[in-house]
Formats: sequence, C-alpha cells, structure tokens
Amino acid sequence: MHRQTATAFLALAVGLAAADAARSQNLVISNARIIVGNGQVIDKGAVVVKDGRIVSVAAGPAPLPVKGVVAINGLGMTVMAGFIDDHRHLIPGRDPASVDKFMKEQAADRMRELLEAGFTTVQSGGDNNAGVLELKHKVESGEIKGPRIIASGQVPTDKLKSEAEVRAMVDKVIKDGADSVAEVHYPAVVWPYNPTEQETRNLAAVIDEAKKLGVEFQVHAVSAQSLVGSVNLGARKLVHSINVNWVTAGEARAVAAAGAQVASITGFGSPNFDVFSHDNQPKFRDGKPWPSGIIDSQGEGQEAGYMPVNLRTLYDNGVAVSYATDTTFDARGALAHELKTLNLVFTPTDLIKIMGPNSAKFVDREKDIGTVEPGKLGDLVVLAGNPFDGYWNLMTAVVTIKGGVVMVDKRGQPNAGKPDVSHGY
Repeated sequence: MHRQTATAFLALAVGLAAADAARSQNLVISNARIIVGNGQVIDKGAVVVKDGRIVSVAAGPAPLPVKGVVAINGLGMTVMAGFIDDHRHLIPGRDPASVDKFMKEQAADRMRELLEAGFTTVQSGGDNNAGVLELKHKVESGEIKGPRIIASGQVPTDKLKSEAEVRAMVDKVIKDGADSVAEVHYPAVVWPYNPTEQETRNLAAVIDEAKKLGVEFQVHAVSAQSLVGSVNLGARKLVHSINVNWVTAGEARAVAAAGAQVASITGFGSPNFDVFSHDNQPKFRDGKPWPSGIIDSQGEGQEAGYMPVNLRTLYDNGVAVSYATDTTFDARGALAHELKTLNLVFTPTDLIKIMGPNSAKFVDREKDIGTVEPGKLGDLVVLAGNPFDGYWNLMTAVVTIKGGVVMVDKRGQPNAGKPDVSHGY
C-alpha cells in the first residue's frame, strides 16, 4: 500500500513541478545587497533566476538584459531567501463550517498577506486535514496566489486510545496527501509533567510510523521534561520554545546531540499590542487579555521570560533553532511580534540563520530553499532596508518571488518598504 501511495505522490509532485516551471519567469535582480544565508554577504551584486531556480549569485553588474527577462533594480535594497514559517495555523477553526467560511471569505486575502510579509513557504500547524489540503491545491493550481504550503496532517495522539489507532491515523493522513504530521501534544496536561503510559506509547508509535512513511512529524512540547522525553523517544522536530520551566545547558546539549530542532514561537508568551485593538492593553495571540488569556498558563506571564531565554540556551548549545509563529492573525503583525521577541536574545546575524537555513531544514527542504545559492528555488524577498542594521528591516518587503515568479511587487507604491506602525512595529 505504501509503495503505491508513494508512487502516486511522486507522479503528482513531478506534475506540479512541471506546472511551476511552466509558470515561472526568468528574472535578474541587480545592484542589490545579497544576504546569501550561509554567512556570505555580497555588498552589491546580482541574482539570476531561470526556469524557477537560481542559476547565479555574484558580485558586480548583472548580465546584459535579454528579451523576456524580468529585470529588478535592487539599488539600495537587500535580497535574501524567502521567509519560512515552520508552524502556522493557516485556517482558523477545525470544523467544516469554519473551513468553508474561510475558503469563501478569507483564504485569498490571508495568503496574499503572507506573500506581502515576505513568506514563500509555510507549514500548516495541525489545521483541519481536508481544509489545508484544499488550500494547498488552490495555491498550487494558481486559483489563489499564496506561499508554498507544506500540509501537516493532524494526529491528536493524546486523544487516541491505542498505538494501533495512532498508526492507522498516521497512515490515513499521509495517504490523503499530507506532507508531515503535526500537533502531536505530549503530554496533554502540560504541567506538572506526568504523561500516562498510554500517551508515551502513542507518541512512540506516531514517531515510528511517520519514520516508516518517510515523513516529518512535529511534537508540541512546552516543558524541559517533555522536550527531553520526546527526543528520547525519537522526536526530531519540536514546536514551541519551553514556557513552563528552565532548560539547562545539559538538556540543551542532549537535544543537540540527537539532531533535534526546536521551532521558536517565542511570541506565544509575550503580549501583543495594536493587532486586535488600539486600546494600549496587552493581548494574547487570540485577542484575549494578557496574561490571563494565555493557554495553559502556569503563572502571570512568566512564559514571556522562559521562552526567549530557553531558546537562546538551546541555540548556544548547538540546537538548530528555526522560525515559527503558531499564529492565525495578520501575517505582518505576527512577523513583527515574533521578531521583536526573538530580538531580545538574538542578533540580526542569528535571525537570518534561524529564518533561512535552519527553517528550511526543519521542513526538510534545505536542498531547495533557505539560502540564495545556485540550484535553489527562486524563492526570494527584496527588502527596502538592511537587516544587519536592525531586525525591523526584516519587515520591509517590497518584492516577493516564489519559484522565480514575482508574486508581490510594491515598488513605487505609497509607504512601500516602511513598517506598518498600525501593527505596533
């Protein structure tokens, strides 16, 4: 069964790749600062994209223009790899009625907002399984203009009664078309840490079954004990920096030694302003009062301290921290909020690594995205500012390119490349 399913998916992937190549543009970005993402920075150079992939990245002038090539003068601007969100809830609500309403009334606008913020790839965070697959199809077919979607199938192991049931559900979501497995909560009651034997067996089963099928899975771990326990069971992709207690350097080294990654989501703990209202009152990510509205809150906002510091501890001890928001609200506001929180403990150089190659690795796409290098997909964002001058310049996207296609071009528009102060940037 798995070989037949894999063959069908391969045929679909080849077909989609061919369709993308047919839609792609040949383009040249010249005179731009280029942040390659591997530590190299070209002060003034050119990026050439052909048939959807980068063919050259070099200092100096661009090749002479050729008929049919899209030319972008990046003078005074910065080019870097298109942004990746490793865990975002693309569809609010999981019931069929909510999904139907979203598709009819919101999907096009929400996808456009992600592109405008600079995102070219987003992994869903355990949304309605059928809904996110429908959304992915609409984007891939061109019906909706949006970022590349990596669809995660929801497998709520904490609610399933047996290992056999867990394995069957993993098989089903992958057979249905999911690219990965998401929202494996361990344990269901986050604190005090006391998982049941069945929860532990279920987690081990989902890890094993996902590996058999060759897909990635994401474990939702929010305590140091859950983090280490999940890694010991084989987990390698974990969402949420730890928000209920401190991670020690020794625990961080153990996570790094296992080759596990942690997606940031540090903004979960800190308050939002000017996203849900303009009353100067702190809000949680869903608009409820902060800190009382924090899900599974263990205190009066202590999550805001635990999360960035723990993430830095993991990073300093060798863990390849990646970028994720775990949000549903406005893409620009979510980007601003996560970056502001990350900025407490990370430099712009760190952020570029976290948002680029580390995030590409988290979704197992490091061969295709995450850096501006020959052979990679033409996923690029052109920024009005220089991120090395401050994290806020990561919020100045003026052109977003996905697979060699210009998806957003705001050059010449009023306030293009300026952070939107209405979102508290």
